[in-house]
Amino acid sequence: MRRHIENIRATSINLCVFFVGHEPGFAGTFTQTQAQRVQHGIEMMRELYEQADLGVRRIFWRFIHDDDAASFISINASGATDLTEAFSGPNDGIDLFIVQTITDAGGWSNSDGPCDKDDKGRTGAVVEVTGGSSNDFMGILMAHEVGHYLGLKHTNSATNLMGVDSNNDGIGEINNNSRDLVASQIDTMRSSCWVRDSC
Repeated sequence: MRRHIENIRATSINLCVFFVGHEPGFAGTFTQTQAQRVQHGIEMMRELYEQADLGVRRIFWRFIHDDDAASFISINASGATDLTEAFSGPNDGIDLFIVQTITDAGGWSNSDGPCDKDDKGRTGAVVEVTGGSSNDFMGILMAHEVGHYLGLKHTNSATNLMGVDSNNDGIGEINNNSRDLVASQIDTMRSSCWVRDSC
């Protein structure tokens, strides 16, 4: 707990996390088990970002009702862009949308995402909740996509958080061991407009 408090008081980012297809009481598409998986993923993301002395401070929890989310439950890259254009949270946090399925990747985000959520194009990170083999992988996937938004690109190392794109299709390949960050990546992350000063 002490370490967590120290991290969020230091240089940090905020997140606005959207459950896409959620109803009160978990009566919608999104289940309580999936919500717990996302919470674990955020804790894992915090551990990974400690390497950069970068905390994940405030979490703005949001949800999109089933009726409004119907066309975004299962999406592709184009749908991920449409989702981030249709919805946005407080400007103090990076939008992170959690959907059921992404048909062409585990997640999508721009590299060096815009600081203004009114910009055209993809103005947030999108990840699927059902992908991956473990709760830890959920955190790696979230940290990977938000890492893109903070300016990181794919690398040539499978153990790096940003993974590799061996077939040059724009989709990074990551696994449960993709956790490392190097000094140049840390500098890039910490220079993002989304980074907040210590408090």
